[in-house]
Amino acid sequence: MRTFEEMIEKFMRPMSELEGGRASDSLYFLRRDGSFIFTEGYCHPEGGMYGKIIYYPKPGGDIDIFGRDYGCTTKKLVGDECIYIGHPEQIQAHGKIDPSLDPAAPRPVFVEYEMEFPLSDCVGFFDPVHSLRACVDIYPWVGEGTRLAAEALGVPWETLGLTGSLAYGRHEEGDDDLDLVIPGTIEDNRRVYRTIRSLSVLPEHRVIEFGRWWPMRMYEQGYLICPFFTYQRWEEAPLRDFTVEVIREDVEATGVVADDTHTNYMPPLLPLEELTIEGEASGPLPLIIYDGALRGEFFNGDILKMKARLIEVSQLGETFPALLVTLWDNIRKVGEDPERQSAPIVPAGGTQKR
Repeated sequence: MRTFEEMIEKFMRPMSELEGGRASDSLYFLRRDGSFIFTEGYCHPEGGMYGKIIYYPKPGGDIDIFGRDYGCTTKKLVGDECIYIGHPEQIQAHGKIDPSLDPAAPRPVFVEYEMEFPLSDCVGFFDPVHSLRACVDIYPWVGEGTRLAAEALGVPWETLGLTGSLAYGRHEEGDDDLDLVIPGTIEDNRRVYRTIRSLSVLPEHRVIEFGRWWPMRMYEQGYLICPFFTYQRWEEAPLRDFTVEVIREDVEATGVVADDTHTNYMPPLLPLEELTIEGEASGPLPLIIYDGALRGEFFNGDILKMKARLIEVSQLGETFPALLVTLWDNIRKVGEDPERQSAPIVPAGGTQKR
């Protein structure tokens, strides 16, 4: 068994190699206290990042990371069942993990369920492409699974990466999950997520987890593929380095998704039409969903009902109104508009389970 130090040395990259010197989506960082931080989205403070501690050193903890005891903020075992921990409880746990982290500290409303960390708190990060190459050297099944996924989705294997626990080389026996980072052009990635959506409805590909169906996950020949789409270039992200002013809290709104181009990214940005706010007709507005659990959840023609904030977004010298949801409990699909739905794409690819 490799030691913690050996595995970290193999997988971690120095902070000096962080692209642009800034945090980005779907990255893991190693904090100086040994905690693993996960970041989302493309808007982070200068010299810092918004994210969550996922695993943290905990003597007697029930998670083993290369011989060291850890606890987890996102999941817990209740009997033999793995239970998801909600965002509010996750954030409160940070103050217990490290008293210097104040869950009540002011921060932008879109990251109310994330914490702010200085980049200087970290000793390194885990580059997704590097992690995939390192994993293949240790776990041959990772190479097999990612190549099968690349073939089924019609993407070059060489461009893919890994996030999740495999980003730093951790794998538990019997766990064949592949948190696959898929960078690409917006149009290419749109084709890929439509392919996944088409396959995920079929019984041999369908993923049911935490009591729900995940339209943006799929099984491919026995491997669980959990995609994390990223923009090929940081400048392509429609929401980056933006600020938010709250105009109105807790508004009830209903609208129809008119364009799902960015549904598969974090944060999903979904233009809504046929919008009503507090029961009154409104003009079209974009919906921003700052909850990574809902990336790839909603598509053209979906009728959404939500409790949201009405906000004004400022970015690159421009301002625009929008709706903001930060918690998956506050939004749901209540119907479909068939005239707005996109035709799915199903490529050729293997579907036989191993």
